[in-house]
Amino acid sequence: MNEYSQSARAADRARVVELDAQIHELQAQIRGLQLEREPCKLRLDSYRYPVLTLPNEITSEIFLHCLPRYPDCLPLDEPTSLTHICHKWRAIALATPKLWRGLAIDEANNRGGVVQTWLDRSGSCPLSISLECVTPTAGSLSETLIAMLLYRERWQHVQLQLRAEEVALIEGPMPLLESLCLTIDKWYYTHPVTSAAGFPRLRSVTLDDADHGNWLPLSQLTTLTLNDVHQTNYLPLLRDAVNLVHLYLIQCTRLGSTSNDITLVRLETLVMLDCLGEQTLDLLTLPALRGLQWSGELEDEDPIRTLTSLVLRSGCKLQQVLLTGTCDVTEESLQVAFPSIPKITYESEYHHWCTEADRGFKDGLDP
Repeated sequence: MNEYSQSARAADRARVVELDAQIHELQAQIRGLQLEREPCKLRLDSYRYPVLTLPNEITSEIFLHCLPRYPDCLPLDEPTSLTHICHKWRAIALATPKLWRGLAIDEANNRGGVVQTWLDRSGSCPLSISLECVTPTAGSLSETLIAMLLYRERWQHVQLQLRAEEVALIEGPMPLLESLCLTIDKWYYTHPVTSAAGFPRLRSVTLDDADHGNWLPLSQLTTLTLNDVHQTNYLPLLRDAVNLVHLYLIQCTRLGSTSNDITLVRLETLVMLDCLGEQTLDLLTLPALRGLQWSGELEDEDPIRTLTSLVLRSGCKLQQVLLTGTCDVTEESLQVAFPSIPKITYESEYHHWCTEADRGFKDGLDP
């Protein structure tokens, strides 16, 4: 056993004195640094960042310009991120209802009371809502839809992708609704119970099954988009949609035949993408038609005959025609056949209907 010798004790005492001196010196340095730090901190605390000196109304407007323009819908986390910067910005964001008026919900963000919290923040603003759930958990989408329906009197632009059993939930007055896009699971079909009387401002509708359109106020629509439907289904809709100005038929096919022509006296724009266009055009009389897009597989079509018949039958003054697809015509032959049409474009190489060029025409005629 080693003894704690007198010399060792003396050495430790000397080392303690040395360490105490160093600690005293370091404490003095810390006090000096603290004194130096204090005025710096006071200056920083008193400094106001220029952006935080802006009036709240200006900051709110800047926030609105950071987001896509309404009625584009936003993921749940976009405006929420503005509330994480500082206390003032959070207060401004929560007090700006327009930040919360466009909501996109899918299976990734379909969470409990978040939707209701978001919609509560929108105040009294009209709403743009996109609800999509490809493989929803049983009951989860219905719960979200029911929560959204609490705000249906403020629905203005709505896109819904639903299971068939959820269609019947879409009922009740929607006095602000202007546009509706409805996609339904076609494997299990049920008729909706909604009354058309509840949509006095509805003007634009997109459907993926014409059978879902029989309850709509068709006579007041000005824009109708039908996606992947059969002609025998959508022809009755066209007969009732007498005030259409824009009609978009996408991947629509014909089953059976009909001898009853359809006249749409106000229709100005007709877009047919991946459709049996010749068979459809032969049924239509369109005296106000100004723009026509006809894109798809045209090998068995005769565009010159079909267009000549349409123009003669309708008495329309076409201003723009866009044909896309392989057929036995050229742009020059079309221009010779229709010298009165200012703009005729023909592209033999057909692209899928969702190309940028097709979307551009779908937005309306060139100026």
